Amino acid sequence: MAGVKRQRSYTVAEKLAAIDRVHNGETQAKISRDLGIAESTLRGWIKNETKLRSFVQNVDSEVSLERKRVRYSAKPDVDKALSTWFVQERAKGMPLSGPILQAQATKFGTLMGDETYQASKGFISRFKTRHGISQVSISGESRSANETAANEFPAKLKTIIETENYNEEQMYNCDETALFAKLLPDKTLALKYETQKTAGFKKIKDRVTLLFCTNKTGSHKLTPLLIGRFNNPRCFKHLNKAKLPVIYSSSKNAWMTRSIFEEWFHNSFVPAVRKHLRKKKLEPKALLLLDNCPAHPPSELLVSNDGQIRVLYLPFNTTSKIQPLDQGIIQNFKTNYRGDLVSEMISCESSSVSEFLKELNIKEIIYLVKKAWDGVKQKSIENCWMKALRPAFSVNKPEFKGFTEEDILLTKTQTKEDKGKFIFQLIKDFNLNTSPEIINEWLELNENGSTTEDLTEEEIITGCETGSDCESDEERLQEKGVDDNDENYVEKAKISHSEALNAAETLAQYMEEQDAETIQILQLRGMIDFVKKKKATAGKQQKITSYGS
Repeated sequence: MAGVKRQRSYTVAEKLAAIDRVHNGETQAKISRDLGIAESTLRGWIKNETKLRSFVQNVDSEVSLERKRVRYSAKPDVDKALSTWFVQERAKGMPLSGPILQAQATKFGTLMGDETYQASKGFISRFKTRHGISQVSISGESRSANETAANEFPAKLKTIIETENYNEEQMYNCDETALFAKLLPDKTLALKYETQKTAGFKKIKDRVTLLFCTNKTGSHKLTPLLIGRFNNPRCFKHLNKAKLPVIYSSSKNAWMTRSIFEEWFHNSFVPAVRKHLRKKKLEPKALLLLDNCPAHPPSELLVSNDGQIRVLYLPFNTTSKIQPLDQGIIQNFKTNYRGDLVSEMISCESSSVSEFLKELNIKEIIYLVKKAWDGVKQKSIENCWMKALRPAFSVNKPEFKGFTEEDILLTKTQTKEDKGKFIFQLIKDFNLNTSPEIINEWLELNENGSTTEDLTEEEIITGCETGSDCESDEERLQEKGVDDNDENYVEKAKISHSEALNAAETLAQYMEEQDAETIQILQLRGMIDFVKKKKATAGKQQKITSYGS
């Protein structure tokens, strides 16, 4: 009809933003007027809220939010398997063409039991549209393609932040890294590690995988997740793992697996984020930026029950440029860890380096990890976020040029050159094949070790993953605490309450005689009171038991 203004189409993100306004108490009449739509249209969006949110979770988040119509695949199982396989292959830098995707989709259809299935060109075209895959991103023809995606992403993220009204406190990033926990600045040892790396990381027994996570402001550094090779190392005897300063998990070869990541997201990340945002008096919603690691589950599995906390995957092969944790946060941690490792070696009573390394079990490594992570400063974290994604945030701060010496050195007065000389003087009596130059390289070393194992095609289809529950024999060994990396651990008898009380009182007296700080004395007094209560409770229990017998 002439003269009637045609109503414009709205994206999924705009529809969800309108629905959120309704949930926050605004009237449907006001929202409809603001958007220039009929109230019946808004009611239709509200009716389809579950469908809209499911679409965002099942399809690439960034792409789905920009879509105006919700369309699922006619073969959802094949679509999901192909998406998982695509992410895994692109993470390895494999060039993928349309015909390769078509053949792989056909293969997945056959493996799923449909021997007559043939993926069409149309299916692949729609697959690429659903998941935001361009020809450049699958061909891998040019390195500049990665730079283009990295340059374009901050503007897209800014749109999401503004559309969904995220606060900087609600923006998070997490990333895995390998840590060779016993690697010292010894030239011979370094060469040995390099040989082992080329032969395969399975041979490096003291390698662990760490997952770090922090928000944009640096005000919330989550407890690190540490993945070892065994569920119950011998040094964990008489120890409550829930009380460790890290979240401890285990898998074959200490790799991240999908099940470990999904459990971390729902049982650790979501509760921790909600608690932090409550303290900040902010709405309990958050967006976690993730790279395309094969061990990261599909986005539909990484969303809180209320849909308020979800993930957004970064574009392929861009993490070195736009992932905040890769801009210096993890390197800052590793520099701290190595400095603390040297300090531990110097202060211990071991007769040699080899003796020290034998005594350095996973429990001691955990406490070193905690100390090093605590040493990463809030200012440094925010600087790394701004270095990675500055255009996404509307702030007027000077451009981050990198860490200062004060950020990463062992002491504030040392220059970069002095750092190696300082440590060299401390450890020169340990007969290491080292030099100040080797020490400098060691402090700044960034292990590029693998943190995950590829899924096979069968595992992609069944959801079974290497290193998880499928490894029943391995799991049984883990449950028994069979840790062949702990062969040097000498099991200690459980300490009695009386022994602990005598030791604590002796230490308190020593600290008083050494003019220790008042707060240190008070902390020790608190420990003494704790032991006394434990001893009294145990005594009462023993009397009750004796009386009953």
